[in-house]
Amino acid sequence: MSSKQKPWLMAGLFSLVCVGCAQQPSPVTPAPEQITEVSELSEPEQPSYSAQQWLQQAAASQGSEQHNLLLQAAKAALAESNPRLARAIAKELAEQQDPWLDARLPAIELQALVQQAHYPAALQKVERQQAAQLAPEARLSYSLAAAQLYQQLQQPARAAYWWLQWDQQANLQQPEADYWDQLWQQLIQLDSQQLEQLRHNAGARTLAWVQLSQQVRQSIGQPEALQQALTRWQQQQPHMPALSELPEAIQALTALTPYQPERVAVLLPSQGQLRPHAQAIQNGILAAARYHPDTELFFIDSQQENSSLQQELKALNIDFVIGPLQRPQVDRVRQADDWPWPTLFLNHSSQQTDPSREQFFFSLSLEDEASQLAELFQQRDYRRPVVIHAQHGGSERLAQHFSRQWQAYGHPAPELYSFAGRDELEPMIATLLELDASRQRVRQISQLIPGEVESEPHSRRDIDAVYLIADPTQTRLLKPFLDVSVSSTAPSLPVYASSRSHSIQADRTDHRDLAGLTFTEMPWMLTAQQHQALRTDFDQLFPDQDESLQRLFAMGYDALQLIGLLKQQQHLPALRHPGLTGELSLNSQRQIRRQLDWARYSQRALQRLQAP
Repeated sequence: MSSKQKPWLMAGLFSLVCVGCAQQPSPVTPAPEQITEVSELSEPEQPSYSAQQWLQQAAASQGSEQHNLLLQAAKAALAESNPRLARAIAKELAEQQDPWLDARLPAIELQALVQQAHYPAALQKVERQQAAQLAPEARLSYSLAAAQLYQQLQQPARAAYWWLQWDQQANLQQPEADYWDQLWQQLIQLDSQQLEQLRHNAGARTLAWVQLSQQVRQSIGQPEALQQALTRWQQQQPHMPALSELPEAIQALTALTPYQPERVAVLLPSQGQLRPHAQAIQNGILAAARYHPDTELFFIDSQQENSSLQQELKALNIDFVIGPLQRPQVDRVRQADDWPWPTLFLNHSSQQTDPSREQFFFSLSLEDEASQLAELFQQRDYRRPVVIHAQHGGSERLAQHFSRQWQAYGHPAPELYSFAGRDELEPMIATLLELDASRQRVRQISQLIPGEVESEPHSRRDIDAVYLIADPTQTRLLKPFLDVSVSSTAPSLPVYASSRSHSIQADRTDHRDLAGLTFTEMPWMLTAQQHQALRTDFDQLFPDQDESLQRLFAMGYDALQLIGLLKQQQHLPALRHPGLTGELSLNSQRQIRRQLDWARYSQRALQRLQAP
């Protein structure tokens, strides 16, 4: 840094300090005494001065001493939640092309980007930066920032990886802040395959964390067996902290016992418009009851006052409640302060979850499918998906949910296109693929060049995929429009849909127009092999039943099966139950989350997929 540049630089940095001070005022303290230059090898702990104080020292220094002081100023700015100043200092220092600085600045830059919630830029930095090139002390803060980045973006597999990198380097025996709690919260969200992948090139501490997580999964719900497993783990991992120092959530599992109700009440409407829906759910519960011979079921009309319901439940000595189904009734039950029964509601609630009560929520929410598709697009590294949806309340809600989930991964909002009727499909797709602009260019060229000019319009090529939210009839109109509108010279455009687009009845007709369409669907509607016998019995008992009622049958079946797993799933979100409605887990709001199956139409048949 030249002497001509230094005054201007320091003035600019001091102005940024003032901006930070205006945002977060702090008491003025005397300037520190002159600080001795820090050796590149020793890296001693620095005094805890403010960013302004470090800058004052840097203003009176030169060369490598000034570089070090500015680096300390950037770290202090981060501690003061002034990422703008930290980035400004890092930007100036990066111009020095000093290897010592180059090994430390990426950690400063990443931390500042995460504080500013500049997630796309932060992701690019993590993807391009090799952590091994960083100085050891910078690696620690870099790993912490990367872990917090992916945690904010709801990517637990990557967040867990970086938390483990941080833990391996920190090598602590006592907890620091709540970092181990955050690490554990990411680990318990990983499935078995994701957990196993963390073993690749892992250090001893990472392997110990993975082993701990696996042993918890094997013994959860068996208090004595889990306590023995934890004790054995501690003996095998003497380099790890004592169990008493690890997150309390781990110790709490040793006291966890599953729900084992002997008398279950099912609250469903016995009359009115929803009676067929209630009957379908009841049939599903009864079908699952064969696997619970020690459980006695009581079906009670939910369309009565809370006081009457509670009297009846107490008289029957009920252990657990399933239902009600209608959301107003769910909210009414939840408002009752004297509702002592653990309950699996068959709908979501409009109220905030009360963590002190044993209440869980199960519904066939299409939002689960939108979240699943956003996760798939993230895994496939799509950058610019487009959403097409019908102008219908449910479809619009689903499109908005997908958009929020996609942005939560750090991406810009996807393009949304809607249609109200068949006559709007062709112009909408022409606008989406920018065919009109291409035709206009062809016309302009034709006017300039004599002779015949290629007239086929070229569709845009920056779209990764299309998410189609429509009913089966609309889907059968839309998919061919998309196929023929993409120019022959462009790559094929993958099209995805939700279960709204699928119909067993419609599949009995010709579906060649749907070839290539990939969609999510519950296993029950795809006749999964493991449920074939149950499906055969169902079709014999309820031939040609409405498909919406078939889905509710599957929901009732899963509701009874879930009871014995709810407590375990509450502490271990990665624990999934292979149900008729999907792979079922429990989120932090105690809502059942469904991971559906994948299927794709080919020219001749519908194919189930392990992964699209």
